[in-house]
Amino acid sequence: MTVYSALAERHGLADSHRAILAAVPRGARVLDVGCAAGHLAAALVAERRCAVVGVEVDPAAAAAARARGLEVREADVERDGLDAAGFDAVVFGDVLEHLRDPAAVLRQARAAPLAVVSLPNVAHWTARRALLRGRFPQEDFGLFDRTHLRFFTRASAHALAREAGFAVVEERLAGAPVPLESRLGALRLVRDALVRRVPELLALQFVLTLQPRSDAR
Repeated sequence: MTVYSALAERHGLADSHRAILAAVPRGARVLDVGCAAGHLAAALVAERRCAVVGVEVDPAAAAAARARGLEVREADVERDGLDAAGFDAVVFGDVLEHLRDPAAVLRQARAAPLAVVSLPNVAHWTARRALLRGRFPQEDFGLFDRTHLRFFTRASAHALAREAGFAVVEERLAGAPVPLESRLGALRLVRDALVRRVPELLALQFVLTLQPRSDAR
């Protein structure tokens, strides 16, 4: 079991995954790229009544997803490509930051009318704090996940979508505790408003709903 699968088993879906669920149309045929052990895909089936096909490079994770009753294609999308034809939506839940060329893979999702992407915000206040302290930690999960090959801010997340030939039609923000919240519990009540006010600093992840641009090649 991967670290992320263990976290999902223990704590349920992350806020970014909940935002993805809200962005995917009910009853859609979905290609879930990097489906891991299938926690998000299973929620898409159960809560959104979607028909989901997963894509996963790790055989053990693919087997765990199949054990949930999911259809899974074992493939390395950077090596094998991505066939999105016939799907209503393609989901990249915390995947693109792990790829060498995320724009090239995302571009292949233009065969579907909709893509939903979640990307971590390396400009989050906790990451800025670490850098101010002269640190760039290597961790098992989170903003400094050691398997991340690419890092995104809000601006570069939107730029990635444009580079891949998409227009951003909706943006959802996944928050996290704000500065001083551990000491001032009342801040929890206004957290969402603060995240909306300063997303570049306080959003932990950006969840973008994308549609192919007609003028893109």
